[in-house]
Amino acid sequence: MTLTELRFPHTMDTSSSNLIDNFFAPALGASIHYDRGVGFFSSGWLRIAAKGMVKFAANGGRSRWVTSPILDQADWEALKTGDAARYNPVLREALERNIIDLVQSLEKDTLSALAWMIADEILTFKLALPRNKLERGDFHDKFGIFTDVEGNHISFNGSYNDSVQGTRNYEAIKIFSSWEDAFAPLVQADMQRFERLWSNMDPNVQVFNLPEVTDKILDLRQDVRPYPEPKWIEIRRIQEGKQIYYYRSFSPAVPSHVTLRDYQVNATNSWFMAGCRGIFEMATGTGKTITALSAAARLYNQKKRIVLIISCPYKHLVEQWATEALQFGFRPIRVAESRTRWAANVAQELRAFQKQYVDIVTLVTTNKALQKGVLQELLEPFWSKTLLVMDEVHYAGAPTMLSALPEPTPWRLGLSATPLRHYDEEGTEAIFGYFGDAIFRLPLEEVIGVYLTPYYYHPIPVEMTDIEFSEFCDLTRKLQRQMRGKDQQMTEIAQRIAIKRARVLNNSLAKLDWLRENIRDYSKLKHTLFYVGDKIFSDVTRLLGLEKHIRIHEFTHRQSSNEERQEILKRFATGNLQALVAMKCLDEGVDVPPTRTAYFLASSGSPREFVQRRGRVLRQSEDKEYATLYDLISIPPMEYIEHGELNPDYKAVQAAVRREYRRVKEFASLAINRYQALDHMFGIADRLNVLDA
Repeated sequence: MTLTELRFPHTMDTSSSNLIDNFFAPALGASIHYDRGVGFFSSGWLRIAAKGMVKFAANGGRSRWVTSPILDQADWEALKTGDAARYNPVLREALERNIIDLVQSLEKDTLSALAWMIADEILTFKLALPRNKLERGDFHDKFGIFTDVEGNHISFNGSYNDSVQGTRNYEAIKIFSSWEDAFAPLVQADMQRFERLWSNMDPNVQVFNLPEVTDKILDLRQDVRPYPEPKWIEIRRIQEGKQIYYYRSFSPAVPSHVTLRDYQVNATNSWFMAGCRGIFEMATGTGKTITALSAAARLYNQKKRIVLIISCPYKHLVEQWATEALQFGFRPIRVAESRTRWAANVAQELRAFQKQYVDIVTLVTTNKALQKGVLQELLEPFWSKTLLVMDEVHYAGAPTMLSALPEPTPWRLGLSATPLRHYDEEGTEAIFGYFGDAIFRLPLEEVIGVYLTPYYYHPIPVEMTDIEFSEFCDLTRKLQRQMRGKDQQMTEIAQRIAIKRARVLNNSLAKLDWLRENIRDYSKLKHTLFYVGDKIFSDVTRLLGLEKHIRIHEFTHRQSSNEERQEILKRFATGNLQALVAMKCLDEGVDVPPTRTAYFLASSGSPREFVQRRGRVLRQSEDKEYATLYDLISIPPMEYIEHGELNPDYKAVQAAVRREYRRVKEFASLAINRYQALDHMFGIADRLNVLDA
């Protein structure tokens, strides 16, 4: 459910409505972010809003609260303990033991639930104190913003405080939706106002993180606790003493449920022997993530103090890495969205590291966030203590990424199935120059049938139309004019032409016709991937979904949220969806182990791309004995092939087949049916003298 599906009046009050049941609970249940500025907060509000908070937590929700430092003593203890438990596994475990059922805990042990949700970063609190021209005043504002998975917003303003008493008073709120043109500016103004407060940029309001709060700021209400002291408060008092809330001795380690394979141990040993620098060149599906995290845990336990930076090319990889890192005992901060979501937390963690309250900080970031801006500024003093892990390290060869790689970093680890950059020797050399040699290699041929599934491979020649081939020939002639030097190096213009020429092959309408003719028993089709070119993507999707009545779903950049992607993959794994149709989003980092069959209608010609796509399909899964790959190969019309060198466009004919035959040979060489797989293409390649492609 999204916020747009909810229907709220523009004004609600406590006399005619139940604000919790009719507004807060449904809005929380439809949201993934909630920002709240409120004059008074009490944990009792969480108890009465438990239904909405549970759904919000289940959504993976994150909320930020700016509130007054006028708090109940018990609430302040819970806030401090929850914040301390982010660094203290003993406290965290004590809290988690209390949180067996979040619904029940919110109703019966509200303080434990409050502390646990702070520890789990579902709730993050800051306290606001007026200053300058507002000196001696109180933070008295009351507004909030809900955000759903599609980026819709609802903001509200009014007299309502987050306390049990607030539900008893006569209070009212006004509600504004971002999708209503008249109210969109008001929503935007509330969002900007909250960001100013949260970032401590309002000149007349000072905002404090919890560890910075002193007795001079607090104004604790001395109400008697109406229930026995929670057990975790006693544990904290014994464990932590008076004012020390950080616990420094926890050590990340390989979790008990993970047994490292021999090659993963060998890879880690090789990295340490190389001075903790180098590249793991490991086939897709062989556990690069686990290998890298085990190496990071071992480094921490040797050095005792490190900053771990894991950089990924895509947002969905950030989420996957963060999830795995938690299993190893790291406490990662995700740096993948607007900086307002992470900058304050990163700064706080790094300050704690600098003051030696904590001995490890873990950030999982996108390459884009690492390249420039506030993250680079925050990390500048800490590079000399940093381990930089670069996932899909071939991306590091791009000029903008190379310029962002920190020179003072002593420990470096790159990961990729294929670290070489296609048509970019300089970028490839720069990658190895920075990260070091490929100190461990695990090629696909060593793991198929052991850690990856065996496969059958069926390359299928499909003739381009005359119009398509004419365009291909024209681009081939332009490409040859742009090639540089005796060794025919690719200029930038030549690379653009080559990409355009590849799109002609990838988007041949003949491939659409082949699917229409050959996918017949579609009721039995399941666990199938279709990799499709951009121009025929919509046509293929319509063909499979509307004509063939296959239960399909596209998997593209349009499914940008991790929650939506995971839901699609879950439906695919269970068989609710028979097939996924993708362009590039399944190339790197997305696990689809149940896949039994794949149709390749598009390939860039880059060895990295087709190696990764094959690796996606070969991941092991229960009851999966083998996989089947169908590779639709665009070839010139047969009459042009049969004319051989008499054809004036013979070089273009050769180029079309040479480009595709390189992939065919690679895929066929490791297939179960390796001796039959080349039957269709061998004769064509032989006739055109491109067998050595």
